[in-house]
Amino acid sequence: MNREEREVTDINEIEEILHKANILRIALCEKDTPYIIPVNFGYNQRAIYIHSSKKGKKIDILNKNNNISFEVEIDTEIVRSKKACNYTMKYKSVIGFGKAFFVHDFREKKKALDTIMSHYSSGVFDYPLEIIEKTCIIRIDIESMTGKKS
Repeated sequence: MNREEREVTDINEIEEILHKANILRIALCEKDTPYIIPVNFGYNQRAIYIHSSKKGKKIDILNKNNNISFEVEIDTEIVRSKKACNYTMKYKSVIGFGKAFFVHDFREKKKALDTIMSHYSSGVFDYPLEIIEKTCIIRIDIESMTGKKS
C-alpha cells in the first residue's frame, strides 16, 4: 500500500466496513476485458454471498474464470479547498480477492439468502421453494482483503 498510514489491518475494522456497506462491486475478467458490476451482498465468515439470475454475462464469465475481485466503500465525503489540488476525499474501503463458486445445495442456498437478507434487514426469512430453486447463489471465498481509510 502506497500510504501505509491509511491502511486498515484490524480484521474487525475491515469486517465492520463490509457490514456497513450497501453495495459491493465485483470485478471479473473475460479474456483480457475487465467487467465490473455493483451487487447486493451478504458477508459471513470470510465468504461473500450474492444472488443472481442463472443466465447473463456475469454467469458466463464466472463459468470460464472464477477469479474475482471486490470492493466496498463507506463514509465518503468530499473535503473541499480553495485550491483545486487540495481537494480530497474521506472514506473507508475494503478491496479483496477470491474465488467464486456456484452454490447448488438447498440448505447452503437458504443460508446464503439469509446472510444477504440479514445484511439489509432483521428477522426470520421465509422463501418459496421455487424462488430458492430458480435463484443462482454465488459464494466468494475470500483469499485476501485489505482496508484503507482517509
